[in-house]
Amino acid sequence: MAFPEGCPTHPSYPAAHATNAGACATVLKAFFNEDCPIPYPAEATSDGLDLRPWKGEPLTLGNEINKLANNIAPGRDAAGVHYRSDSINGLFVGEEQALGLLCDYSRTYNERFDGFLMSTFRGEKVRIVNGELKSV
Repeated sequence: MAFPEGCPTHPSYPAAHATNAGACATVLKAFFNEDCPIPYPAEATSDGLDLRPWKGEPLTLGNEINKLANNIAPGRDAAGVHYRSDSINGLFVGEEQALGLLCDYSRTYNERFDGFLMSTFRGEKVRIVNGELKSV
């Protein structure tokens, strides 16, 4: 365990870092085009001293946002502060909170607004229009 004093005094579920990561990732995906390809992606060499062009599958903004959230969420698991389930479910709790916030926010547009279109962490495409969350 990373902390010699032992387990923290806060409850385990859900992990706050994971909840924040899930909420932030969801809002980012709502405001930006998830399908936008990352131009000129690069990866580090094995020694970490240089970058080389990415040769794998094309990288998209939405997948990179999901990857970031999924890297933030389990960070405190390794320290023994949370269980893996706390982090995974924390992402879903944050996503649900952000979807609710976006539903409320979608009602505030005075101009023509086609809604927010995004994918959830489970891969489902959803649209939020006039306060309603609909599967696409």
